[in-house]
Amino acid sequence: MGTDRWFCIVTTNGSARNMLRKLLYVTACLAMAVAMAGCDGSDDGGGSIGSRGEGGGFLWKPKGEHSGRLVVLLPSQYRNKVGSVHVANSGGDVLEVGVFTGNANGNRPHYRFTQGGASYGNDLYAVADLSSGDTVHWPIPRGGSRTEY
Repeated sequence: MGTDRWFCIVTTNGSARNMLRKLLYVTACLAMAVAMAGCDGSDDGGGSIGSRGEGGGFLWKPKGEHSGRLVVLLPSQYRNKVGSVHVANSGGDVLEVGVFTGNANGNRPHYRFTQGGASYGNDLYAVADLSSGDTVHWPIPRGGSRTEY
C-alpha cells in the first residue's frame, strides 16, 4: 500500500512534476557550464597575443649591460598604459612575465626578466597587456638577437 501511494503522488501531484522539471533544468545548466568552463575560443591552449604593437622605440635587448639578462623597452606612447609584459612562445603560451623597473631612455617603459633573451629560444613574442584590456605584441625571430621596431 505504501508503494501505491508514492506512485500516485508522483504521477498525480503537479508540484512533484514541476520539481522534477526544475531539477532536470538545473542539471542540464550545470552540465553545460562544466562543458564550457575554460573555453576561450582557442583550441591550441595558447594565450592571446593581440594585434601588432606600434614601433618607434621598441627594443628587445637580450643582454642588459649590468645583469646580462633580457630587458624589453616599449615605445614611449605605452608609458602608463601597460599592466604587464611577458614573453610568449609561437603558440602564445606565456614563458615569463617581466618586472616593470621604470621609465627611462626617452620615457620608455622598461621590463626586466630573469634570463638572457637566448634562453627563451626563437620565434617568440614580446606581449604587452594594456590597462585598457587590449593586448599588443612584437615578433621576436631570435631570442638571442637584438630586435628593434
